[in-house]
Amino acid sequence: MKFLSRLLVFILILPFLCGVALVVGYVLFIVLTIPQLPAWAQPAAYEWLFDIPQYAETSDNGANSTGESSSPAGPSAVPWDGYIEPGAEIHGVPLYGPLQHWSTTYDKPLLGCVFHDPRYQTHTGVDFPVNEGTPVHTTMAGKVVWAGPNGPWGNLVVVENNGYQVWVAHLSVINVSVGDILAYGDVVGLSGNTGNSTGAHLHYGIKQKTGEDTYVWLDPQMFFSEDEVIYIGCGG
Repeated sequence: MKFLSRLLVFILILPFLCGVALVVGYVLFIVLTIPQLPAWAQPAAYEWLFDIPQYAETSDNGANSTGESSSPAGPSAVPWDGYIEPGAEIHGVPLYGPLQHWSTTYDKPLLGCVFHDPRYQTHTGVDFPVNEGTPVHTTMAGKVVWAGPNGPWGNLVVVENNGYQVWVAHLSVINVSVGDILAYGDVVGLSGNTGNSTGAHLHYGIKQKTGEDTYVWLDPQMFFSEDEVIYIGCGG
C-alpha cells in the first residue's frame, strides 16, 4: 500500500519536477552559453530567447506613418545644408558583398525590416542585418552634413545633395567628417549596434526636402532592385 501511495505522489509531482528542470536548464543555458558567444552575437541571442523583435528602431526622428513631417527639434535634428552639385542620383545599396551575418557569408546584403514594415509601421527606412565592422558606402555623391552620435540613431552619417539626404545609422565607426565631399560609393564608416538598436545592423534611410520646413521619407527600395538584396523579413 505504501508503495502505491509513493508511486501516486511521484506521478503527481513528476510534471512539476520536469517544469523545474526545464526552467533551471533554460537559466543555465542563458548564464553559461550566451556570454561565451562573440560580443556581436549576444544581443541577437537574447532577442531570439525572449522573442524581442530584432533590427528595429523605436523612434524615427520626427517621422510619422503618413510620411511628410515638420523638421524635428532637439538633439536628433539634422539641418539641411543646401548643397547642390552634379551626381545627386541615388542608386544601389550601402553594403557590398560578400559580407557576413552571424557566421554565414552572403554574396549580397540581407534585407530585414522594410519601409513602414507591418511589424513596425513608423519605420522610415530599411534595415540590413550585418555583422558589426562591415564597410558602409554612400549611395549618393554629396556633402556630409552630419557625422557623429545622434540620439536613437546612434552613430549617424548623413550625406546631402540637391534636396536629398542619405542616412546610415547605428555605425560602430565613422570615417568621415562634416563638410567632406564624397563620391558615389565612398566608405563612410563601419556597421554597428549603437543607439536605439537591438542587434547589429545598418539602418538606411532617404529623406527629401519638400519645403522650407518640411520633408518626406522615401522608400529606399525605390532606389535599388530586388536582385541586389536577399529579403529575410523583419526579425529574420
